[in-house]
Amino acid sequence: MVNYTDRFLDYISSINYEEIPSSTHKMLRICLADTISVMIAGSVELRKKNQLLIHLMDDGARCIKPIGMDEETSLACAILVNGLNAHYLELDDGIRYGVIHPSAPLFSALIPVAIVKDVPWKRFVLGAICGYETSIRLAKAMQPSHYSAGFHPTATCCTIGVAVGLAVMLDYDKREMKDAFSAAAVSAYGTLKVIEDVSQLKPYNCGRAALLGYYACMMAKAGYGGPNDVLSGDTGFFSMMCKSFDEIKLFEKGRGFEIGNIYLKPYASCRHTHPEIEAALAIRKNKEFSVDKIKAINVTTYKGVIGKHDGKDIYEENSARMSIPYCIAAALYTGKADVEVFSNKYVKNPQILHLIDLCVIEGNEELTKLVPDKRVAILKIEMIDGHVFEHRVDYPKGEPENPMSEDELKEKFISMTSHAGFDNDKSTFLYEMIMTEDVVDFKKFV
Repeated sequence: MVNYTDRFLDYISSINYEEIPSSTHKMLRICLADTISVMIAGSVELRKKNQLLIHLMDDGARCIKPIGMDEETSLACAILVNGLNAHYLELDDGIRYGVIHPSAPLFSALIPVAIVKDVPWKRFVLGAICGYETSIRLAKAMQPSHYSAGFHPTATCCTIGVAVGLAVMLDYDKREMKDAFSAAAVSAYGTLKVIEDVSQLKPYNCGRAALLGYYACMMAKAGYGGPNDVLSGDTGFFSMMCKSFDEIKLFEKGRGFEIGNIYLKPYASCRHTHPEIEAALAIRKNKEFSVDKIKAINVTTYKGVIGKHDGKDIYEENSARMSIPYCIAAALYTGKADVEVFSNKYVKNPQILHLIDLCVIEGNEELTKLVPDKRVAILKIEMIDGHVFEHRVDYPKGEPENPMSEDELKEKFISMTSHAGFDNDKSTFLYEMIMTEDVVDFKKFV
C-alpha cells in the first residue's frame, strides 16, 4: 500500500533553495508585503479585543509583540493574534484551486518564530515555500468535496502547511518533520459555520491554524511520534476530510511552485464577492447609470456561493464582507469596496439596504462547470426606464490572469499601513525593504 505521507514529504524534502526561481522569490516578497500590511491594518480594527486576549492569555512569558501592536506577549499568543489580524479584514490573499488563504496563517507563525529563533533569511524563504506547497497541494487534492462538506480549508490544510513550513525553516530532520506533519494533521479542523449570521470567528480559524501548526512542531521536537501514514486509512486525514481526493494534484510536477497561482485582493471582502464588485464598479462608471433609478439587480454565477454568500441579512461588518448582495449594493452606492465600506457607517445605510432587497442571485450550471479555472459572475441591472446594464467578470483584479500592477500593490500596502497611522515615508521604507533588500529585517515590524 502506498504511504501517502512519506511520498508527500519526500517531495517537500526535495525542494532546494538554490533551485527556487527568481519569479518565485519575487512572488514570495509580494505575498509577504501584502500579508504584513493587512495584518497591520487588522491590528487596528481588533485592538481592544486583542489587548484583552493578550491579558487573558498572559503567562508571564513576554518575548515578542504581535505585528502592529505595542503589547509584548508569549510567542504562542503572538502567533494567534497575528492570525486573527491577518484574516479579519478579508484582504489576505488566496488561491481559487484550493479555496484557501495560505499566506495569513503561514506568515503569522513563521515571522515571530523567525524573530525569536533568529532564523536566517534563506531558511525563512525555504520554509515559506514548503509551507505554501503543503497547504495548497492538500487543499487542491481534496476539492471540491472538502469545501462542499463544510470544511474551511484555511483552518484544515493550513494547519499542516504551517507545521511543515516551521519544520523546514527550523531545519528539522526527516523524522521530526513527519511527526510535526502528523501532529498537525490529527489536530487540523475548522468549519464554514464561522461565516454564518452574527459569527465573528472566521479569523479564529486562521489564527488557530497558525497556532496549531506551531504546537505540532513543538510536539515533534519533544519526541512525540505520529502514525506511520497519517493521510491514509479509514481514520486518516483524507478519509475524514473529503469523499475523494485527486492523487495527481497532490504530486504533480512541472507547473512551478504553488505560490505562483495565488491571487491578491483589492477589495475588503470574501473573494467570492469580487467578480460582482468589479462588475458593479464597471457599470457604475457608465454615464447613463444612476443608482437612484435601479429597478432590479440580477446575478448569474456558479452554484458554490448559493447558501454561503447570497445572504441578505446583514448583522454587522463581518456578515457584510461575506454577502454578495451587500457587496454589490455598497459598490453601486459608494463606488468603492475598501475597509470603510464594510464599517458600521454603511452596514445599516437605508439606501444600501434597499439595493440589497433588489438583488437576486442565481446559480448557473454552465458557469459552475468552469470552476475552479474561472469563477464567473454576470451582473445585470434593470433600470426603471427599461434600460439594462450588463457586465461579466471572469477574472477579478488580483488573479494571476489579471494581476495587480506594482503600483497597485504598493498603493495597497501604503493604504493598509496608513490605516494604522503610519506616515507615507515609513510605509514606503517598509515596502521597499521587503521588496528589494537582500534580507528582510522582521524586527522592523514589531
